[in-house]
Amino acid sequence: MAAITRSNKNNIPMVFWPLLFLTLLGVGLAIYRLVVGLGVSTNMNDHYPWGIWITVDLFLIPVAGAAFTISLLSYFLGREDYHSIIRPAVLAGFIGYGIVGILLFLDIGRWTQFYNIFVPGYINLHSFLEEVSLCVTLYTLILILEIAPVFLEKWGYNVPIRWIQRGIFVIAGAGIVLSILHQSSLGSMFLLMSHKLHPLWWTPALPLLFYLQAVYTGLGATAIAVKLIWRALGLPIDRVLFRRIGQAMSINLMLYAAIKVGDWMGAGEVPLLLKPDTFGLLAWFQFLIGIVLPLAILLSKLVGHTSGPFWAGVFALIGTFIERLVVSWIGLAEPNPVSYFPSFTEIFITIGMIAGGVLLYGVVVRYFKLFPDPEHAHA
Repeated sequence: MAAITRSNKNNIPMVFWPLLFLTLLGVGLAIYRLVVGLGVSTNMNDHYPWGIWITVDLFLIPVAGAAFTISLLSYFLGREDYHSIIRPAVLAGFIGYGIVGILLFLDIGRWTQFYNIFVPGYINLHSFLEEVSLCVTLYTLILILEIAPVFLEKWGYNVPIRWIQRGIFVIAGAGIVLSILHQSSLGSMFLLMSHKLHPLWWTPALPLLFYLQAVYTGLGATAIAVKLIWRALGLPIDRVLFRRIGQAMSINLMLYAAIKVGDWMGAGEVPLLLKPDTFGLLAWFQFLIGIVLPLAILLSKLVGHTSGPFWAGVFALIGTFIERLVVSWIGLAEPNPVSYFPSFTEIFITIGMIAGGVLLYGVVVRYFKLFPDPEHAHA
């Protein structure tokens, strides 16, 4: 992304073309999947009805938590210094949820009837998946309203901007509530899978763990995105703000670690951690890379440097990806003769959607105004 925004606006950077190629390839394969169906285009089967798309969705949702986390800190917890980075965070959230929505749509077998989740006669009030679907859809609409001023300013539509600004607390508040609901409900959905999900990852605390993970992952994603943008655009780096992002991350990481370790000990699952099998090694790797290492960085003097929260965010995202990979795919595996590995179509649709998201983010950073003027930073 930094490479996309670093060169002169009149010149198209070289990285634009491979990203555009991957995006177009992903779009073409997505159309192919919709035409021929899941059976021909994917390797999913009765033993593995969820594939790589659900794993990526479950990872991107907490990454996109940057939007609601920064909005909560800025609008409702009185931390006005976060206001200067709301737009980059909301843009990341909007693009992240956009990719999630596309991949979820592609994952529906009878995709021509996707609208049934909104039809009163088909709504299942007892389904966590229904609640997640509704919240994600509504929150995406909220993000459109929050990010709209970035584009409306460019095109000179000031009246809609004033209306959005007048109602921003209501808009942001609704988005925060919807985010908290579906971030935790994702964990609640896996509560129903105690007979399938590996014990090291199944716990009654899953809703709370999913929420805390979304908070620190969102903060980490914000630190990564903002540092790359500031560096690409040559803007002065606010080290105090970065330190506060790191401190907020460390608090949530410690809460997550305490609940996770407490659950392992309370459920008598420590012996499973000591088994030299795939799940024991994955649990250790995730905990050390995704929790211990970021905490070690953030609790040291590195938290005062922009590289501290940046690399803590990188490692936190790696840990979150491992967690969601196990919960949605590897940890649900059952002993059977059938295996699953994503097909060419699944892999390159995923790569294409992510490339398109990076490309769109870079284009918006390059041609639109994401940061307020210094004198209006706390307006």
